[in-house]
Amino acid sequence: MSMKRVLCLYRVSTKGQVDRITDDIPMQRRECMDFIARMDDWTFYDERVEKGVSGYKVSAENRDAILDIRALAEKKKFDVLLVFMFDRLGRREDETPFLVEWFIDHGIEVWSTREGQQKIESRSDKLINYIRFWQAGGESEKTSMRVKAAHTQMTSDGLWRGGIAPYGYKLVLNGRIGKKNRQLYDLEIDEVKGPIVREVFDLIVNEGYGTLRAANYLNEKYPDPDKVWTPQTIRNMIRNPMYTGRFHMNDTLSEPIEKLRIISDETSQFAQYVLGQHIPRKYFSQRQAEDEALPEEAKTKTSVYGASRLSGILYCAHCGCKLVGTYCTKQRKNGAYHRPIYRCYNGSVKAKHCDGQTVYSAAKIEAAVLEVVHQYFRNITKTVSGVWEEQARIQLKSKIAYQLKSARAEREKLVAQEERLRQEVMRSIMGESDFDTELLKEMLEKIKADLAACEARLVELEDEKGAEESRMKYLATQYELINDWAAEFDAADNDTKKMILARLIEKITVDKDYHLNITFYVAADSFRTQIAQEKPLIQIDEAERCIPAIAV
Repeated sequence: MSMKRVLCLYRVSTKGQVDRITDDIPMQRRECMDFIARMDDWTFYDERVEKGVSGYKVSAENRDAILDIRALAEKKKFDVLLVFMFDRLGRREDETPFLVEWFIDHGIEVWSTREGQQKIESRSDKLINYIRFWQAGGESEKTSMRVKAAHTQMTSDGLWRGGIAPYGYKLVLNGRIGKKNRQLYDLEIDEVKGPIVREVFDLIVNEGYGTLRAANYLNEKYPDPDKVWTPQTIRNMIRNPMYTGRFHMNDTLSEPIEKLRIISDETSQFAQYVLGQHIPRKYFSQRQAEDEALPEEAKTKTSVYGASRLSGILYCAHCGCKLVGTYCTKQRKNGAYHRPIYRCYNGSVKAKHCDGQTVYSAAKIEAAVLEVVHQYFRNITKTVSGVWEEQARIQLKSKIAYQLKSARAEREKLVAQEERLRQEVMRSIMGESDFDTELLKEMLEKIKADLAACEARLVELEDEKGAEESRMKYLATQYELINDWAAEFDAADNDTKKMILARLIEKITVDKDYHLNITFYVAADSFRTQIAQEKPLIQIDEAERCIPAIAV
């Protein structure tokens, strides 16, 4: 009697299902070996093991074990393919049934220790074959949905879901026990790496560093063979909401956990805005970043003499494009003179119908802008934070309270009228009222409509109250920031001044007559002050709105 050669396939979807001691899949192997022993004409030939391979997510074309088994089948090296259950072959209804058919067409018997032999001898066999894997695929989808829902809930609850801790944090055991009676890790801020994270954000937000320049700086300051800083590393850190104390998964964000917060929301928001708008990346080209390590005489002339203080926020009023900070050279008796300028590319090549100037004096524009900024600071710092904030809150409270009180009184009045009309309708139905039933119904419908409108108005007022309170909180934060900037602006270096200007000013436009239009992110009159326009050269358009938030 000829013996059938049996090849066994064992598979688990995750590494956690592999035995930690033997690094094996013992249960499936034992089942298969016992099954072979019960068959008189079977003999074990070989086995293939897949550890941590999803039969649903990973195609058979990308599974080495399946490719190897198919190659052996084509060479007639075995006669029977044995698995613990058929879903070990895969869970894809658009692929696995046809994989089984392929083996059967090549003379290989396909067996499961629990489900027996799969044959393809009739149309009903084909249907059963397909339904089996269609059902297995559905189970994988349900499992995926359950796992995703559980992880989403953990994220919303601010619980660490596992994995490698983000840079700046460490994993600690605080006694939290999981469902399998195992201790679970929690996050804490690392005493050494946490301050480095703050420094990264400070470099981007306050020092005007680009991602390449920041990476080079960190590699030089914190040499570590296990940690190499790259521009992409910096970008990933800036976009990670974890540093504001929020756990995240896809579109789910937890509420901020203050003990895990490394940076403020405002710092994170502006850092993302900076990278998204290429500010201040335009300040520093790759060549300029490389120039930082060079002696002064070896730097490029543009980095030494060029205008850049307003780069990224200065626009041509004629074509709407950004002006580029550079320099022009004039020869004088005592040597060359390099004059910083802002250049409009469209004006120089006559593109986009730009009829403005080609070149603008950097000294003239920057002097005018700095004068307005100093005036802005003077008006802001005249305001006492507690005074304007308390006055604004009193005014807000009084206004909203009056409107809410009126709306609630109106609602109570309408509710009482509705109740009286309902009683009158019942009396009319019973023949005890002098009023017509249809008239009473019409009046009742009108009261219901008025009541619904009143309820909608109350919701609107509550939303308005919440929005105004959020606005006051934002202005309070901005007030503190602007006061800090005002105190350090004059003594700051050029890079810091660039960043302060980028955070104060959204946009500056200049026309050929040097008329400037300056749009601030927060208007000074938000703090009960008014900037006086002293010179006709400057026109100020103060937009009272915050920097747009970036999604994480």
